[in-house]
Amino acid sequence: MNTLLIALSIIIFFLIFIYFYFAFKLLNPNKIRIPESGNLADLKNGKLYYRWFSPEKENGEILVLVHGFSTPSVVWEGVLPYLLEEGFKVLVYDHYGRGYSSRPKVKYTKDLFVDSLDELIEHQEISQKINLVGYSMGGPIVAGYAEKHSEKVRSASFIAPAGYMSLSVPWYQKLFYRFLTMPIIRQFIGVVAPSIFYGGNATLTLSTLEDEQHVPQERLNEIYREQMKYEGFTRSLLSTIKNFNLFQDKSSFKDIGNSEIPCSVIWGTSDETVSFDGHNEMQKDFNNLFSTVIENGFHDITYSMPTKVAKHLLSFLKQL
Repeated sequence: MNTLLIALSIIIFFLIFIYFYFAFKLLNPNKIRIPESGNLADLKNGKLYYRWFSPEKENGEILVLVHGFSTPSVVWEGVLPYLLEEGFKVLVYDHYGRGYSSRPKVKYTKDLFVDSLDELIEHQEISQKINLVGYSMGGPIVAGYAEKHSEKVRSASFIAPAGYMSLSVPWYQKLFYRFLTMPIIRQFIGVVAPSIFYGGNATLTLSTLEDEQHVPQERLNEIYREQMKYEGFTRSLLSTIKNFNLFQDKSSFKDIGNSEIPCSVIWGTSDETVSFDGHNEMQKDFNNLFSTVIENGFHDITYSMPTKVAKHLLSFLKQL
């Protein structure tokens, strides 16, 4: 018995030591230094990083791009040149907990993301109807926003939207996610293993390099490492898993699918995160859906295959 108690004491001491060792290495998120090209919007729950991109000749339309679960607004860098060339004025931003935005200690619910998007639009005094694009987790955020503020939305586009993930996530993975979100486990992992969602390192390998306009691997790694330096990154991801139903959240999609808001979707057939099976399910929820399928496309199509994604978006927007 004494031997067991000694062993448990050593293990507990070791875990506590590891926790505080990594805790002292994390930087205060209030000291995040944003790029000179961007700005911060001081909103209800903290500061949201955003950046405007303006074309040489504007066509009068505004696009707001909403990124996904963990990859911040850097994912749009390959798509942007195509949108600007066609005259669209584009607004991108980082969600709370990601990129250069604040890491508030709140529940990261769907409502938090939808409301922060609306706050940003109000902060920027955008009065005209906007075109929204949601990638992965950005999908249900865009759908939720369009459902709640339909009078402000001209169109909604989705790229492999979460909310249709139940077909691709096995039960044991969902159980693992529940384990990760237990209070003590969540706190420990949030400090000790900030890169757990990137396979234990600060890199994400692109699925293909065939598109010359892809976001460079070095650029992605730079941004990933930067956002992991600050306390609150992994905490926000774990809170999102617990409080935002990413696996099966079709209600907002069904509502706008039956509305008069024009909608589009693009999906890769080899998507390893949000199964392509969700594409068929989504078709059932929309009366009229402009759809593009990328053969052998993975979940990273937004930044690995931006040319095809941009062509899809422009084809859809030009017909409005």
